[in-house]
Amino acid sequence: MTTTIPHPIPYQGSKRALAAKICTLFPDRIETLYEPFAGSAAISIYAAHHNLAKEFVIADSLPELIGLWKEIIDNPARTANRYEEIWSGNQERSPTYFNEVRERFNSERDPVDLLYLIVRCVKNAVRFNRHGHFTQSSDKRRLGTNPKKMGASIHSVSDLLKGRTKLLCGDFIKTIE
Repeated sequence: MTTTIPHPIPYQGSKRALAAKICTLFPDRIETLYEPFAGSAAISIYAAHHNLAKEFVIADSLPELIGLWKEIIDNPARTANRYEEIWSGNQERSPTYFNEVRERFNSERDPVDLLYLIVRCVKNAVRFNRHGHFTQSSDKRRLGTNPKKMGASIHSVSDLLKGRTKLLCGDFIKTIE
């Protein structure tokens, strides 16, 4: 297992920087760790990396985010390849490419398109309008996570969570029931 904790989804407001501190508050021998506001699933990834729980429930109210976690965990090679395909689609650094992917995501709801949008949007700050359309603009200063690095993170997280994670989409109250 690598010493660096993988994080394929950079998310503004992620608990990644706080995960070590938060996890010190956990009791010993957790059977199932519930993360009802998963986002980047920073707590689950940290806990899995340090064997703090046997099983995990990753939940969020955004269906495409849960779909992305399903793809990352169950199909890491396909997810990494699809991300690389999307990321590489902007070889000419077209100023409109991000908007094309955003429009496609808003109509087709492909979870890997969402991953690309998250890594490329301003400050990784995910924003949706009241109709559920992704509205954040691209960060013109950077191209997002390189596909090789992203692929390594995806595969590492899949290794940590596969076979011991349940994914739920919906309100946090239902998750913690």
